Amino acid sequence: MLIAENTKWDAENRMEEIIDEYIALLNDKKPITIRQCIQSLGKIASAKPELNDKIASGLISFDVMTVKETMRKSILIDIMNVLLIIRQKRKTDEIENFILNALSGEILDEKSKKQFHKIAGSQST
Repeated sequence: MLIAENTKWDAENRMEEIIDEYIALLNDKKPITIRQCIQSLGKIASAKPELNDKIASGLISFDVMTVKETMRKSILIDIMNVLLIIRQKRKTDEIENFILNALSGEILDEKSKKQFHKIAGSQST
C-alpha cells in the first residue's frame, strides 16, 4: 500500500518494473490482501496511466468466484471502481464488457448496480 501511495513521485518509473509482481497479489489467499491490492491499483492507475492496460487486464482476468462468497461483492465493487478510474482515460471493449457483465450478474445487489449505472452513464457523455 505504501508503494502505491508513493507511485505519484516515481520519476524513475520503478513501478513499471514491479507492476507484474504487484498484480500477482491478486492471487493471495487472504481476501483482505486482495482488496487492499485492488484498491492500491486504483491509486497506481491514477498516478501512472501508462500502466492502465496492464492493470485492467489483471483485474478483468481475476476470477471473483475463487474467493469466499461473503467477500465477492466487496471485491467486485473494488474492481469496478478501479476500472472506472481507468475508463475515464481509456475505454476498451474489455473494460466495457466486464462492467456490463458485472452489472447484469448476480454478485452485486440492486443498490450497487444502480450506483454503477449512474457513474458509468455519466462517464460515457
